[in-house]
Amino acid sequence: MSFPSTLLARFGLTLLGLYGVGCASVDPRPSFDSVRALTASRLGAEVGWRQDHDALATANRRVGEILAAPLSADGAVEVALLRNPRLQARLEELGIAQADLAQASLLANPHLSVARLDAQGSASGRQTTLALEIQVLDWLVQPLRRRMAERDLERVRFEIGHAILETAAEARNALVETEAAEQLIGRLQLIAEIDRTAAEFSEKLFDAGNLGALELAQSRAAWAQTQADIAMAKAEARRLRERVNRALGLFGEDIAWTSPTELPELPPTEVDLSGLESLAMRQRLDLAAGRSAVDAIGKALALKKGTRFFPVGIDLGVETEKELDGVRITGPTLKLQIPIFDTGRASVARLESQLRQARWMLEAMAVDARSEVREKRDDLIAARDRTSFFSEALLPLRAQILDLTLRHYNMMLRGTYDVLLARQREVEAERGYIMALRDYWLARGALERAAAGRLDAPGKEVN
Repeated sequence: MSFPSTLLARFGLTLLGLYGVGCASVDPRPSFDSVRALTASRLGAEVGWRQDHDALATANRRVGEILAAPLSADGAVEVALLRNPRLQARLEELGIAQADLAQASLLANPHLSVARLDAQGSASGRQTTLALEIQVLDWLVQPLRRRMAERDLERVRFEIGHAILETAAEARNALVETEAAEQLIGRLQLIAEIDRTAAEFSEKLFDAGNLGALELAQSRAAWAQTQADIAMAKAEARRLRERVNRALGLFGEDIAWTSPTELPELPPTEVDLSGLESLAMRQRLDLAAGRSAVDAIGKALALKKGTRFFPVGIDLGVETEKELDGVRITGPTLKLQIPIFDTGRASVARLESQLRQARWMLEAMAVDARSEVREKRDDLIAARDRTSFFSEALLPLRAQILDLTLRHYNMMLRGTYDVLLARQREVEAERGYIMALRDYWLARGALERAAAGRLDAPGKEVN
């Protein structure tokens, strides 16, 4: 049984028009491009999304080029943005949110119902009923539902951007700590060599009767302790290398990367650290995601309040029926689901609580962000002061003491043991400088992380 041609034409045009209005793309690439541009301006490196074989091959080639040279902090960030599997998993949330937006842009499918009734008793014949219905309420709220999905996609973009910045920060910090650990091993090996020489010298003095057993044991213990320190430092360096491998997503032959033998020196001047709180409020993507969440819940609440007294369901359609006597009856149908028992009061109350909760959480995040910026700024200043103390005061003094000790040794006013001790203390001061320099670069990275942007612009010196 078929509809009359005019009725079919009208319904076909209506459905095609509604489909055209509701159609939305499921391609997440535009959202990814916006996230990539947003984070590249903060990191100086672009994230890669390995969705297919070509993208995977391109990423692997670039990673190979970076790992062929000593791995710098910027190189580690770039590799992590291309290879970290957890970050790649987070990027797929863009595809999920884009699909949700496309789904929210669609109208509910129409309902088609068919009934065929056979006459019983003295009557004979067959009655056929055919009906087509669309959900009008879904059509009315579809624009609001789409806007809510758009806000949710925006929130996901900000969250993914924040995850990208976190991944970059972890890669940079892991490499800095690894470089410091490997540089420390070099200093410990120098101390071990000095302690070995001191122990051998003590052996000769003891054999000549010029040194007691206690002093000999102390010299041997110092050498043994330094060897133990080296073993522990090597184990720590191996552990930190694995942290780098995890942050960068490396395995197989790629874990044979090398890094510079020395940490970067302290910059001669510090960047301008004023106004970082305001900068963080503008740039932090977790705060932007929180604001989007508040806005999305607000729109959901407005939608619920605006439609709570509407019929829960409004179905509009057309029905055609052929009677037993051959007469066809055709006309519109309307079905309403009336909100008598469930008026939406509970749903409104829930959304109101969720909106207040989201606002308080956003305020808490802003307070924490401001405090974090101040804390990391103070850490950076303190780390710079410590590093400057080692490089400008302690290290020159230790070098001067060693030089004077050597002069006294040449004048036979100091012994070999005094020279070795002065050299050992100089190397220990260098060890302290390495730790202070490591803390500076970690503090700088933490401040960049808190402010959601790099601190590359030249500025005034920190007093």
